[in-house]
Amino acid sequence: MKAIWIEWIIIIAYMLFIFGKGVFKYKKIGEVDDYLVAGRSAPWYLIFMTLGATVIGGGASIGAVGKTYEWGMLFVFISMGTFLHFIFSGLVVAPQFRKWKLYTVAGYFGRRYNEQARIAAFVLSLIFSIFIIAAQMAAFGSVLSTLFPRFADNATLIRWAIIIGGTMVIVYSTAGGLLAVIYTDVYQFIILFGGFLVTLAFIIPDLTANWATMTDTVPPEFFRVIGDKGWIFLITTFLAFLLGETFGPGYVTRYVIGKNIKHTKWGIAGVGIALTFTLPFIIYFISLYAKIHFPNIDPQQALPSTLQHLHNPVVAGLIIAALLSAVMSSADSALNSATAIFVKDLFEPMLGWKDTGDGRTLVLARRLTATLGIISTLIAVLWPDIIELLLFTYHIWAPAIILPIVVGSVSKEYSARLGKQIFWTMVLSVAVTMIYRTTGYAEKFDPAVVGVGFSIIFYATIKLAGRLMYGPVEIQQDRLKDH
Repeated sequence: MKAIWIEWIIIIAYMLFIFGKGVFKYKKIGEVDDYLVAGRSAPWYLIFMTLGATVIGGGASIGAVGKTYEWGMLFVFISMGTFLHFIFSGLVVAPQFRKWKLYTVAGYFGRRYNEQARIAAFVLSLIFSIFIIAAQMAAFGSVLSTLFPRFADNATLIRWAIIIGGTMVIVYSTAGGLLAVIYTDVYQFIILFGGFLVTLAFIIPDLTANWATMTDTVPPEFFRVIGDKGWIFLITTFLAFLLGETFGPGYVTRYVIGKNIKHTKWGIAGVGIALTFTLPFIIYFISLYAKIHFPNIDPQQALPSTLQHLHNPVVAGLIIAALLSAVMSSADSALNSATAIFVKDLFEPMLGWKDTGDGRTLVLARRLTATLGIISTLIAVLWPDIIELLLFTYHIWAPAIILPIVVGSVSKEYSARLGKQIFWTMVLSVAVTMIYRTTGYAEKFDPAVVGVGFSIIFYATIKLAGRLMYGPVEIQQDRLKDH
């Protein structure tokens, strides 16, 4: 009983600390750029930590431990896709976003292609962000119930956990905007990543002592790269993790907050390199420890069972607090990006609202943050299981967004024809992917991966048809000089 109280004291103290650090950034917000993009003044190490805290979240931490417990070494290589895309984004894509001082994915499409592509990206970004927020709010309650299995069936407790976590995110995000998000993320990343390292240090002696006999309790496929599922499963599932959230709105926000292109590039690429080659392996050894000592438990109980078995309430309390705050980090990032989408992709270009320096846009942004947060929290309370909706957003996001951003980043062509080609590639790719989702093949090959394949085929076909029908493209020289 004493250990439980120690855990709760640490959890509550840590959450209040994070809440206070976020709210106190209120006084440092002077204009809308401070609120939406932290004044574009973040050094590389802040970008590194805020992006790290955002991407780890509940899925890449407690969910990853459970899935590694179930699949073994196979999931180590699959989960690398969660972080690997940041290397390409940091070195190739993010510098262009920062150079143009953009705010959102839709802003990129409008600048790089045309208004049709911008509107399509706006709609997809909005859907993506709203349900990501709701999912993270729901995950706050789910993580709490997973870490305290005796309360797992208490729906009322889960709802209150969602409301409390959602309220904290709404208040400090509304007060301090992205500036508050970044500085709370710093502590969340340090505690979460450090907590995993401390846990690893606790279990290494035990793993060393059991190394010779672990094959008696751990199945051999746990140590194989392909597990018991084969190379096709490994490749397609890795691609699904790689493509599912690539260029997601919450990540794109970090592309544009750096003090310059150099800091942007190395902050984003750096976190991709660091997490790709560390976190999956740390999680693997934690999962191996759980596999040795608890060979027949529910995979989602692997991390809490390990923490309880270590008999260290301080470590357990810090890990639990960090996991809960990591979920909050993912939620506040999505909430901030959703606000930016409304302000910069709807109110300013479509409704003609402009930031005149009188503070009206900042007030609007704060009201939007609070409203979107409340709506998302209510969705999570009323519908805590929204996995299918999340999968739906991933399946429309990757086919529509990934190829256009890659083409825009590496191609030198700027033309009206290219804009039309990209727009129709987006439309056709999403439509065919939605049809593919209804077939039996969708269970074998992830729709996001197949959808990106469709987008490549459609783009190549449309581009070839354009060349055959109209000849070589006439590049708009004025736009080329501008870029």
